Amino acid sequence: MDVMKPDLYYLNAENEICEGLEGVVITEETTESVLATMNIANSYFCYIVGRKKETKLRLEKETNTKITVPNQEERLPVTVMGKTKYSVMSCARRIMMIVNAARLRQPFTHFLSIPFTALEIVANFENFKESVLKECVGCNNICEDLFQNPNRLHLTVGTLVLMNENERKIARELLHQCKESLVLPILKKDLSNVSCRLHGIEIMNDDPANVDVLYGKQFVDKVCEHFETSGLLINKFEHVKLHVTLLNNLFQRGSDSEELCDKTRDVEKNKQRRMSFDARKILKNFGDFEFGIQSSLSLHLSQRYAFESNGYYLCTDRI
Repeated sequence: MDVMKPDLYYLNAENEICEGLEGVVITEETTESVLATMNIANSYFCYIVGRKKETKLRLEKETNTKITVPNQEERLPVTVMGKTKYSVMSCARRIMMIVNAARLRQPFTHFLSIPFTALEIVANFENFKESVLKECVGCNNICEDLFQNPNRLHLTVGTLVLMNENERKIARELLHQCKESLVLPILKKDLSNVSCRLHGIEIMNDDPANVDVLYGKQFVDKVCEHFETSGLLINKFEHVKLHVTLLNNLFQRGSDSEELCDKTRDVEKNKQRRMSFDARKILKNFGDFEFGIQSSLSLHLSQRYAFESNGYYLCTDRI
């Protein structure tokens, strides 16, 4: 199915369509008309309108509604008006499908991270880096630029596209919901009372002679599914590869992290420009390297390309 032109199926499911649609609010309802508002980031307005207003006009015709899309400069909601709640919510659902499809094309703005920046871990990582550079001289493409900034060692849970303050507010609310619905029921204690050992290294593919990313073994509770339901988090894989990145060839190009490689249509192009390195000797000599203990964990909603005074990613919120 073309998500930009989703099919309409008229089944006896009015209640199902009218209920549970995230971000859609019925603001007026009379015997003659129904009005719904949708707080959508203006970055997506062009997708709703379409080329020569084709998308907007088609949606209006097929759902018998009237869609009002504000100007880019206006901070107003998108509105849908129709004669019935069913037609209005059907149109709203299709608009949200278009927005979610467009979100996939956007570079992500935030990510969920667990910092691994305890003094012990940072010091051991520096020792690891120094030893690798000393012992792996001559290994293909091994150089200092491959290594992560020690102040930004982290485990990534998922990446998010948050295009306006409303979406950032929703993400913060979801983060705090995780504490009550996931962390406390599963761990029986707050994350700050949980410690985690960072030990050993692995690679992100099957060939150690042709590696893009080298990461530490870690196991944490996955919270990305909680965020995926909102549509703000786009998970590329069926299962999250939980890891703490130590070396990555993207760092050579000035990128801040391998997790920060955009999930856009340019991914394949990015892969072609990446220069793999030979990690066989690193795995052989440092496969069981002990990086240390993170004595207190925290889950951050981190902002891309912005940093705290300590060098770590700017924290939008945390639990």
